[in-house]
Amino acid sequence: MEECSTSPDNRLIEREVNKDYGYWLPVIAGIATKEEIAVATANELATWNQVSIEKIKLMRGGL
Repeated sequence: MEECSTSPDNRLIEREVNKDYGYWLPVIAGIATKEEIAVATANELATWNQVSIEKIKLMRGGL
């Protein structure tokens, strides 16, 4: 079996995630699935992002 000679560039991956942060945030927060995000309207995505932000704020407060 041949070993892979290239490893992922962590900085490149981080930039890609940050570029699409608005899509990843609801998935990270557990508000929506990746499949739901793929077919969401702009309004749904904006709502899910705001709910995600509020959830993260609440969780930081220990609730």
